[in-house]
Amino acid sequence: MIKKVLTPATIAVFFWGLGSLLLNGYYYEYLRPYMYVSLAVIFPIMIWNLIKQRKEDKNQGTEEFKHSISRMLIMAMIMIIIFFITKQNHI
Repeated sequence: MIKKVLTPATIAVFFWGLGSLLLNGYYYEYLRPYMYVSLAVIFPIMIWNLIKQRKEDKNQGTEEFKHSISRMLIMAMIMIIIFFITKQNHI
């Protein structure tokens, strides 16, 4: 059970969130560049993972790529809804 929870990805997300909280608390002016760098780092990783899943789907005949795209679209919609609900005027 613990092996499934403590993966390198979850540890990286934990430290990313911790860094975000620390920047927000102590150095608020650096929070926006931190988020931009985070996006610049995560997009290539995400694209590489999707290419890998697509190749595996073609070889094995599974639909994991299709499910990944669906999950990403659902999360994007949820994030957009939360963004408009919270009225981010300071950004």
